[in-house]
Amino acid sequence: MKYLGGKQRLGRYIAPVLIEIIENNKIDTYLEPFCGALGVLKNLTHLKIKIKASDYHPDLIAMWQRLQEGNFEPPQNITESEYNYYKLNVKSPDPLKGFVGFGSSFGGKFFAGYAQKYTNGKNENFCLEAYRSLKKIEKLIQEVEFRCQDYRKLNPTNTLIYCDPPYSKTKYPIKYRTDVKHYDVFDSEGFWEVMRRWSKNNIVVISETHAPEDFVVIWSMDIFRSACQSKKTRYKNDTTKKKSSEKLWCHKDIANLLR
Repeated sequence: MKYLGGKQRLGRYIAPVLIEIIENNKIDTYLEPFCGALGVLKNLTHLKIKIKASDYHPDLIAMWQRLQEGNFEPPQNITESEYNYYKLNVKSPDPLKGFVGFGSSFGGKFFAGYAQKYTNGKNENFCLEAYRSLKKIEKLIQEVEFRCQDYRKLNPTNTLIYCDPPYSKTKYPIKYRTDVKHYDVFDSEGFWEVMRRWSKNNIVVISETHAPEDFVVIWSMDIFRSACQSKKTRYKNDTTKKKSSEKLWCHKDIANLLR
């Protein structure tokens, strides 16, 4: 399922790094405080460890929890009027609102616009693609513990934590949703303070393009950042011609232990 800032394509490359850390350090608990569309987590569920996932988005977590129950049947097609109905009239938290809000929206951004209006003549059904994606992941997440919670209220210990926060330097900062009507801008400086605190009793790995000086890169991969990773969009203009690096960071004290 498309999700703004998600790791649906990169997850299969990031997961082996995390698996190696788990195996080398005999980790028995894994946590994702920004679980999103589970682009990384779905590649770890075969491991014999406890897996916890949380996110600040109530409809998103409601969707994952309902999917675990085995009786969640979201629509395979949705009209623009139905899309707007879920946006304006359905109260949160609601699993179908989460599915419609992300799965049928442009770029996977929650209710950012009815995606079917942007197919440019292609035979593409965004809602059906999201439906199929959920059906593939359903069996993988049966043992995952989901919780809707502000990451700042978590107090993990002896855990491998993978964080994929909103990137701090963007032209249009991503807003994080606390409930239906109110939004707050993600506090990047506060985030790194929490990462320092967590790193004292956990192994913390962060996806970001850059980090404070006391964090170091433990893995990187050149990628094209584009809403559509096709050859056509990669070379459309000077911006999409350029590669950037996806990086994983750890606090310097942790990185020394991992080497």
